Amino acid sequence: MSKQVSSIIPKNVRKTTKGFLQQVFHTALTKVSGGKDKAISWSYSQYELSPYVILQGYLMGAYPMPDMNGSKTLNWYDPEIRGIIPVDNFKMGKDLLSCLKKDKLKDAGKRFEVKVNANFHETLLACSRPRGEKTKTWITPEYIKVALELHQIGIAHSIETYQNGRLVGGGFGIAINGYYASLSMFNTVDNAGKVAFYYLLLKLKADGFKLHVSGDANSWFTQYGAINMEKQEFRDSLVKAIASPVVFSNKVPELSF
Repeated sequence: MSKQVSSIIPKNVRKTTKGFLQQVFHTALTKVSGGKDKAISWSYSQYELSPYVILQGYLMGAYPMPDMNGSKTLNWYDPEIRGIIPVDNFKMGKDLLSCLKKDKLKDAGKRFEVKVNANFHETLLACSRPRGEKTKTWITPEYIKVALELHQIGIAHSIETYQNGRLVGGGFGIAINGYYASLSMFNTVDNAGKVAFYYLLLKLKADGFKLHVSGDANSWFTQYGAINMEKQEFRDSLVKAIASPVVFSNKVPELSF
């Protein structure tokens, strides 16, 4: 059929018609999505979950997440304000400092051991389990499959805490050159998640990362020095970070106290 149409309709007419239809659909998409800024992310949200779509989301500075109600449509979060933990100027709360100092004095079996990318799959599964009164999670089986693929190609990473060889805390995130997005944390032992996260902060600084987004700055991340950053400033910082040739290594940083 396409060949028949091509033989009937002149090339210049087809080109003009194509341009007209593109303009019509762009205008419609802009209205449906709520603005030009959201048109691209809205269109990508209709795609099936895949590593490519997830990467597109993070490259655009958004959070692509599966719908928890079973819909195949992705939810793309692109808030006006972002929670950023300055890579070179993060903080450690007194409670965490006390915990780490006490941990040094414990018997080897009770002491926290920190590893990087040692067990991404189990860390991801632990993060996906509903907590408290919640019965659903955005980390769906489909998302887990995609995250594992991203881990295999060196984009998704985990940092983990162990006690006596047992995984008790940690989290995972996405690294694209000098940009790192923390996505989820868990712990089954008090302070295990916080310890893992602090080691992550040390690691991002040691590896030379430029931008670390943590989610809502008005949350427990404030104890690490999280600040609010407006969308445009975040996007400017994102471009610079992604353009920086940084590698997320598997080296575990050492405490300096």
